[in-house]
Amino acid sequence: MKFKMENKYIKIIVLVSLLVVTLVFFKKIFVLYENVEPLIQSPYGVVIYMVLIVLAILIAPIPTSPLVILAGITFGPWNGMIYTLISATIGAVFAFLISRFFLREIIRKKVEDNVFYKKIKGNDNKNILRIILITRLMPQVSFDLVSYAAGLTGINVISFAIITLIGMIPIVFIMSFFGYLIEPFLSWILGFLIIALVLYMIYLFKRKRKDNKVYSKFLK
Repeated sequence: MKFKMENKYIKIIVLVSLLVVTLVFFKKIFVLYENVEPLIQSPYGVVIYMVLIVLAILIAPIPTSPLVILAGITFGPWNGMIYTLISATIGAVFAFLISRFFLREIIRKKVEDNVFYKKIKGNDNKNILRIILITRLMPQVSFDLVSYAAGLTGINVISFAIITLIGMIPIVFIMSFFGYLIEPFLSWILGFLIIALVLYMIYLFKRKRKDNKVYSKFLK
């Protein structure tokens, strides 16, 4: 009981510390954003953006949501949506192939206790694809974990890519248009997004325990 209380206070201290650091360095972060935006708007901006999305998917726990919103601001809602869907599908396929052909045993050890992996392990391919489609509609479910775990199954990579692409459309549509709509108020909203990002990073530390409840509820 004492350990749990101490652990709780440690998490609160970390949260407050991160928020303070974010506020202190807000101006520097905003300057960094202003430097990144012209880079994306350059002639090679689309390629740079798509590479960033692929890397964000392959290298957890880098979140992709801020990049998707930025794409809606920079490229417009429809183009941003298309670029995101293509690059995110490519990133998911890369994760799938890495899991299947290169780091199979290492990834299996990492995910063997995960509820999602236990749910799809030994299941038939049709049900696995159905479950993957459901998870793509759930932004709270780890995109990269699903992609790596899927590589350990027997499903076809093309079917995986198609299901991933279709499943992402609703959330990517919302984020891209959200970015387009908030562009006039960006300087104000950026602060909120930064704080949200800090909270999201803290959430990742707890996600393993919460994932079990989420998967159990939605993947029955």
